[in-house]
Amino acid sequence: MKKIITIGSILLMSQSLMAFEAGQLSLDTPNVLKKNEGSFNIRHRFYGEIDDAEKFFGMDDGGNMYLALKYAVSDNLLVGVDHTRAENAYGIGVEYAHDFDWIKAGVRVNGFRINNANFEDTQKSYMLNGSLQTPNYFNHLNFTANMGYDGFYEHQIFGFGADLNVNNFMSFLTFTEQVSLLAEYYPQVDKIEGVSGKNDAYAFGVKFQTYGHHFEVLATNSSNMDARTMALGTDNNDMHFGFNINRKF
Repeated sequence: MKKIITIGSILLMSQSLMAFEAGQLSLDTPNVLKKNEGSFNIRHRFYGEIDDAEKFFGMDDGGNMYLALKYAVSDNLLVGVDHTRAENAYGIGVEYAHDFDWIKAGVRVNGFRINNANFEDTQKSYMLNGSLQTPNYFNHLNFTANMGYDGFYEHQIFGFGADLNVNNFMSFLTFTEQVSLLAEYYPQVDKIEGVSGKNDAYAFGVKFQTYGHHFEVLATNSSNMDARTMALGTDNNDMHFGFNINRKF
């Protein structure tokens, strides 16, 4: 883990800046990277509640972390690896995306293994997820949708997101080019007894975008961080802080 974080930090600091696609908080988005480009992603969700001031607004209770590294072997065709702390899950996948001008479309197939303490043996499965993203309407608003299938829990994946963005109007944020308000919602269309939560999962936050980075601060009622697990819902509506750091190289 320390090696992964060290490598990621070097990538974040050392590479030249390049444009980055309009990403969401936890949804998959069509990655239209060119050959030999890549991205490194860090996601973190704190377990504590936002209104618990005695525990630094929930940040002292630890959290869930997600790391992902992707690389374009050819234009718009990516391979990637990822790790999620909570499930002790490791994944490897391939994804392809295309920009049709009027909409971007992508599909991702991810195989993963879970070494959860609740299971006697290592579990292996797959996820298939499609993503659609609109152009930036009126230069300020785009929408993202995910539709897929989780082979592990055998349930459908649905998620919807919105990105309301403007050029940076805060002079003290020297390196920020755009500021966005983001929102996501994951309706549960087929609940699984003993697994699905009582409530649908959602998240909202703000994104600060430079030419090659996205920095996102958010609030969510779930500690999960990808469309597959967010679509399972959550048992409570307590709010938790989280953040994302996305870097293109």
